[in-house]
Amino acid sequence: MAHPHVLFFLCDQMQYQRQGRIDPHASTPNLDRLSEEGTSFSHFYAANGQCVPSRASLQTGLYPHEAGVMIIYGFHGHSAHLTGKQLTIGQVFRDAGYTTAYFGKQHFGISLKELGYDHGADREKMKPPFGRSDRLTVDDALQFLEQHDPAQPLFLTVSLNMPHPPFEVIEEFRHLYPPEQLPIPESFYHDDLSTKPSFIQEHAQDKEHGQHDEGALRHELQQYYTMISGVDRLLGEVRAKMEEKGMWEHTVAAFTSDHGDMMGAHHMRLKGTIPYEEIFRIPLTIRVPEETFPRKVVDDLAVNISLPGTLIEAAGLDVPPEFQGKTLLPTMRQLAAPENEVIFYEHYGAYWGVHPFRVARTRDWKYIKYYGPDQTEELYHLADDPYELHNLAGNPEADTIRLELETKVDTWWQQTDGKDFAYYESPEFKASGLPKVPTP
Repeated sequence: MAHPHVLFFLCDQMQYQRQGRIDPHASTPNLDRLSEEGTSFSHFYAANGQCVPSRASLQTGLYPHEAGVMIIYGFHGHSAHLTGKQLTIGQVFRDAGYTTAYFGKQHFGISLKELGYDHGADREKMKPPFGRSDRLTVDDALQFLEQHDPAQPLFLTVSLNMPHPPFEVIEEFRHLYPPEQLPIPESFYHDDLSTKPSFIQEHAQDKEHGQHDEGALRHELQQYYTMISGVDRLLGEVRAKMEEKGMWEHTVAAFTSDHGDMMGAHHMRLKGTIPYEEIFRIPLTIRVPEETFPRKVVDDLAVNISLPGTLIEAAGLDVPPEFQGKTLLPTMRQLAAPENEVIFYEHYGAYWGVHPFRVARTRDWKYIKYYGPDQTEELYHLADDPYELHNLAGNPEADTIRLELETKVDTWWQQTDGKDFAYYESPEFKASGLPKVPTP
């Protein structure tokens, strides 16, 4: 076979720290096995903390503002979504002679065919419980694999809803997760939110998105953990079918999520207009057959705009210049992280409100600059404050690093053609995807 098969397995709303190899409470044997065979990232971040913008980045290798997809279409009058004009990973593999297939949650706003996928089933409109809809998604993928000729290179995406809310208990895993034994985030106990922006304090008091009841949190954690185990089981089924077909040995495989969930951190649940690690730090494991990398766990800072190019290069194809995220393979081949690392990511708005920010993240610091109506900042010394309890943005002793990171994030924004708030709220931008936009 000239090129390997490629499996891209994507789930929705899974935190980085809920992997079994990290969390002794989590049971993810199939993901753990993939990690043993491949390379995992410990500081991998979503370009955006919402489904649609993050998934746009995973298709195009662009930041959401570069792709023009800033928010979930339908929210706050916005309609922008992928249009088919942006080069996508599906188109790259299709044009290289691959069979391309996409099964499961799409959330792009246009057809899979327009994105470069010749086969698949979009279960965008499947209703909860998501354990049932994800079962149907994987059944579709397994049936497709059964009929696929192993000699023909395949780019297969399997995209699940779990562990996205509404949360549910996947019964076969309930016994693994007694609620009273599940870990509560440190910030649930120790963050009074007094140094946070006022709208975040309000968010934490919202009846749907706030979380102040430890018993209710433990119940939701049980649901969340069982759904992650459900994702893991389905990953194992897809792998088993590829093994049965003699394909797995020649398969590049990647597992990730589009973003995380607060899960009680800072007295909040779900996702939304919040910049914290629980939302943006996500799992990534990559398996590249016939290549051994020096580190099993790469602790370099990385953003998911680099994942599409990584899969393209791992398949032996050239990464198109349109993919600004380039590829993680050079990073994976390094012996250690470089000095002076800095990454960037962003957010615009969510169901709870429009609170745009952009973020500069270094090894030790995180700076958040709000550029919409809030006009405020957050700054955390993660080396000393990993749970982001103390906002240092107004502390004179931290002003030097604040100014340095503000310069970096503003320069990045300008170099990547980021606009101001007035532009993104203009009628022209908000209606840019209107002719094709469905209801989210």
